[in-house]
Amino acid sequence: MNEFDDTADGAEGVELPEAPLGDDLDVGGGGGGSKLPMIITIIVILIIQGVSSHFLVRQLFFSKPRQAKVEKKDTGAKKGAPGEIFNLSGLIINPKGSRGSKILMLELGLEASETGVIENLGKIEPILRDNITTFMGSQKPEVLTDIEWRERVRKRIKEIVNYNLPEGQIDNVYFIRYVFQ
Repeated sequence: MNEFDDTADGAEGVELPEAPLGDDLDVGGGGGGSKLPMIITIIVILIIQGVSSHFLVRQLFFSKPRQAKVEKKDTGAKKGAPGEIFNLSGLIINPKGSRGSKILMLELGLEASETGVIENLGKIEPILRDNITTFMGSQKPEVLTDIEWRERVRKRIKEIVNYNLPEGQIDNVYFIRYVFQ
């Protein structure tokens, strides 16, 4: 026998408790009256969360989207039916400073309401391709990818085309394909 075999008597100098552990603990805290404010607080917090989440979900998912103010721009074109559209496709541009690592694939629609302008566009297509490619290639990638600059680029392309047309002018420039990689 060793010194630890006699556990019923306890270690020297240590008294064993008479009652099992936990019998003398007062878990209730004095009768249940102290739990009522905590329960009320939890209920109030749940109600506030429920109401706020209701309004948040209703605002985000079930509200009508805001109508953006769209101003009609005067393009100078005759009102009514759209004019004829000349398709200028297959433009591949390396932007300034990209060192060939980025390209812009561009396809334009040039709208003209005046008669004879589409035929003139067909005659000067190589000149237009060169001038538009030169202009777009002189722009930095930040300009070509920023939607804020898109309208300015469109306006400049329209000026380039109208400058090169011998007679008449185009009314609008449409970006049919504008892929920047």
